[in-house]
Amino acid sequence: MITRFSPKQMGILEALARYKFLTYTQMMKLGIERHRSNLSLLLKGLRESKLPMVKKIPHGMGEEVKHYLSEKAVPILKELCGLEEHEIHCPKGTILTHTQDEVHRTSIIDFHIALDLACKDESVSLLFCDRYFDTIGNNRVEKNLKSKTAFEMEGAASIKPDITFMLHSTIQNELFLVELERGRNAKKSIEKAVKHAEAMLTGAVNKRYDFQRGYRILWIFEYENVIDSVLKELSSQSLFEPLTEYFLFKPLSQIGENIFLSWRNIAGKERRMFYEVS
Repeated sequence: MITRFSPKQMGILEALARYKFLTYTQMMKLGIERHRSNLSLLLKGLRESKLPMVKKIPHGMGEEVKHYLSEKAVPILKELCGLEEHEIHCPKGTILTHTQDEVHRTSIIDFHIALDLACKDESVSLLFCDRYFDTIGNNRVEKNLKSKTAFEMEGAASIKPDITFMLHSTIQNELFLVELERGRNAKKSIEKAVKHAEAMLTGAVNKRYDFQRGYRILWIFEYENVIDSVLKELSSQSLFEPLTEYFLFKPLSQIGENIFLSWRNIAGKERRMFYEVS
């Protein structure tokens, strides 16, 4: 017998199934509930029900609480929402402590939410969106667990973008990779960009996704002045001359606005994330 949940509680469960980890602020951005106090009551009911549906990650002073699904929620989401197993992002077991990449991961989920909302507003289809913390394989039997975003380069280690996603605009599919750069280490970002440029010129990503056209890499920086340093260096390298329009840059602070607009290419010129093809 399935416990009854309110529509807003079901909205919370579906959102956690999609994004895996969510804060109060993120749930409010999604429009699940306008008031934090009401949201707190809804989550308390899900955490303290006879079969707890939601858990929270232990957090420090001043940090937002992050929630995730209990494994007990999986059959509920399958039965009541018609979700398939692969559509439900549910951690195994209980998370006993926060991780070092928690701030980075939260920003990646912020991007995913902003992308979903923009696609809804502009009637663009998001065909898939994989994050670096989404995995395939297993470590228990076959020992082949790896990130869903990772791809191999010939004669080199794999590259693991923070996000890989595909949109369908009015006519064609558009493939994107996302790298979120926190901190002020421009040199590290430049080295990573060189690896991506080499992968782009050898077709490693095109092979991985069976995608026959050019794709774009979206670079998001915590500090806007680091973008200027990176663009100055990349624009001086001949490797990037044919790739000027395939690397787009934007500060993290602007991601919550219209995510499709106000990107900069390697030459520093403003670009839209993608253009409709007539």
